[in-house]
Amino acid sequence: MKIVTLLARSIASGTGAALASAAVASREAVNNGASAVAPLNAVSHVIWPAQAFLEERPSLRMTGTGAFIHLGASIFWGALFETLLGRRTSAQSIVRTAAVTAVTAYVVDYHVVPERITPGFEAHVSPRSFVPIYAALGAGLALVALATRKS
Repeated sequence: MKIVTLLARSIASGTGAALASAAVASREAVNNGASAVAPLNAVSHVIWPAQAFLEERPSLRMTGTGAFIHLGASIFWGALFETLLGRRTSAQSIVRTAAVTAVTAYVVDYHVVPERITPGFEAHVSPRSFVPIYAALGAGLALVALATRKS
């Protein structure tokens, strides 16, 4: 696969993953008594560690930065997904590869990287919320691939 093709596919699938996982993280935060934007604000803890976990209101500084970081991380996971998927286009291969990528993302995000660069969602959602959040990440990857694959 050409690097330009890989990059374009990574951006597309990563964007789908970012939107889906952010939407579910927002719902989970509201279910846990936080605001809908609190999880995205928390992502900006990489830059503003003292403020990001506390901010519940939308702002360009916190929410915008958090969304940008979340999108970048999701495109990274999109690149892993697209690399693992390669040229396979069967629905089964796409779904299986998306699931493997989502599990890998969770393990790396919460068990490998230092706490300083975790996603930060944990500040506003319960541990049980990671299942639907990372399932949404995988679903976003898979849905974009399924929608854009050549039969």
